[in-house]
Amino acid sequence: MGGVVARNERNLPGRVAATVIFGAIMLFAGFTEAFGGDGISYGFRMTVVTLIAFWAFGRGREGDLMNTAVWAFGDRIGFDLGLTAEMAVSSLRRIEKDVRDIRNALKLKGSRGPVYDLIPLGFTLTLMQIHRAREQGRVLATRGGYQGGGTFTPSFHCSKTDIFAFFSSILIIAAVFVSFVGYL
Repeated sequence: MGGVVARNERNLPGRVAATVIFGAIMLFAGFTEAFGGDGISYGFRMTVVTLIAFWAFGRGREGDLMNTAVWAFGDRIGFDLGLTAEMAVSSLRRIEKDVRDIRNALKLKGSRGPVYDLIPLGFTLTLMQIHRAREQGRVLATRGGYQGGGTFTPSFHCSKTDIFAFFSSILIIAAVFVSFVGYL
């Protein structure tokens, strides 16, 4: 199923992460089913949504969120939303790299196991993110005293795959709308 959604391995999480993510989904689905809910449907839907999220995150290009936000909401609100989204995604990518680097450092030091590594890993990541947030704030304040909004001209690159994805998403939205109308 992952091969259908992901075009390459970069879009999918590692085995451990996939086990935790999909295991949690199946655990909640099992509890929901056991206590009278629609757990099987929930498990299927969340698995599909998660795979799509991996695909979208893995295929995203730097600047996509800024382009989309400014195009949709203009230079004032769109710029702020796009800047925030780009900074968040950039932080997530840095955290991913930091986790790999910290885990390698812990292995070199002689790790006592994943449970013991959680506290130093979490503490180090938290300190690194606080330091980076402070530096980003200083840069924004220094560059013209950022108060909000800005000027940005969105640019989009379109391929045949993008056109196919667009029309496929329209079909999915229409199917969801039709099924939602059925509940009313």
